[in-house]
Amino acid sequence: MTAPAQGRARALLAACLPDPGDPRLLAVSWLVKTVGSGLYLTTSTLFFTRVAGLPVHQVASGLTAAGIVGLAGAVPLGRLADRFGPRRTYTVLLGVQFATMAALAFVRTFPAFLALIVVFLLAEQGSTAARGALVATVGEGAERVRLRAYLRVVTNIGITIGAAASALVIQADTEAGYMALLWCTALTYPGAAVPLWWLRARGTRPAAPAAHTGSGWQVLRDRRYAAVTLICGVLSLQAQVLSFAVPLWVLQHTEAPPVLVSGIVAVNTVMVICLQIRFSRGADDDSRAARMCRNAGIALFAACALVAFTGGMSGWSATVLLLLFAAALTFGELWLSAGSFGLSFSLAPEGMHGQYQGFFSLGRGAATAVAPVLIAMLCLGDRPREGWLVLGILFVVAGAAAPPALRVRPAAVARTVPADRQGADGERTAR
Repeated sequence: MTAPAQGRARALLAACLPDPGDPRLLAVSWLVKTVGSGLYLTTSTLFFTRVAGLPVHQVASGLTAAGIVGLAGAVPLGRLADRFGPRRTYTVLLGVQFATMAALAFVRTFPAFLALIVVFLLAEQGSTAARGALVATVGEGAERVRLRAYLRVVTNIGITIGAAASALVIQADTEAGYMALLWCTALTYPGAAVPLWWLRARGTRPAAPAAHTGSGWQVLRDRRYAAVTLICGVLSLQAQVLSFAVPLWVLQHTEAPPVLVSGIVAVNTVMVICLQIRFSRGADDDSRAARMCRNAGIALFAACALVAFTGGMSGWSATVLLLLFAAALTFGELWLSAGSFGLSFSLAPEGMHGQYQGFFSLGRGAATAVAPVLIAMLCLGDRPREGWLVLGILFVVAGAAAPPALRVRPAAVARTVPADRQGADGERTAR
């Protein structure tokens, strides 16, 4: 390879990787964690039903109940990240997830399964908040959004690797294989903690004693942040459209070949890996991030309109429209991810990213909880074409509400003031 070609190759590699140091260490940790997620998502239900011997309805009800409990822990666990430092909190929660995942390998009764899965999903919800706060400590402004975009790419890569690795185990369908895979999943949690020990980012240690004004639950009074969380939560229903609605729609309502389900997922994954970083440029500006959410609503409406007319079409016509649907849905996902990255960071006060990121995760968590019922009722019922259009209108209305939501006046936010910078009378400044 010539010297100019080597230079171009190095430049391309640098553009595809986070900056050296803390960003790259965080990306490595994220990759290990999401490989475990790919292993777990594809095989957990099979393990609990085929190996643990639990009925499907018990597994489903246990996961639902644990998911609801997990949502309740988002803000309190996020506050722990603010108080004790996001790195320490995240590392401890990874340890909790390792212990509970390892214990799940020995579960054979529903009460034991329920108890462990509640602890596991509580720790997962807290990990989400602590990871968000950790991203905030590694960079500022545009750096945060860019790093978060990289990490979303890493998420897709990691889950794809995990899902591919589990394919052989699923094909063999043996108890030993599922048990080994669950243990491998458990080991990814301490594996993800290892790179965190070398982080040097500001804020990875607990803050020095400081005076605060206002409540430690400040996020619960921040109406603007609550509005943005609701908007992004509604738009995040698109994730369940891909994972829940698409397989059932393609197989039961169209003449398209069943393999197209995998094709749609592949289109989505490849587009996110290739385009997420580019789509996230400029999302550190609040107005531009809000417009990205508006664009997401329009793209998701277009996706719903396309899929609405595939029912009853010939195989080739349905296939073409469904591939266009996959592209439109992914454009909506790319804009939504970029806009939500920017707004979730920039609208949160410094020093409170843990509780704010925990609160922001409630939007997506609530959407995940209600999506199966809502999508089944609208899009898989007796009048699916009208249902898809209603869902599309919901997306476009939510997206259009993002720019006006920035004009909502937030509650006064406390500013942390180091003790040595307070006046003689102990006056505290507020933001």
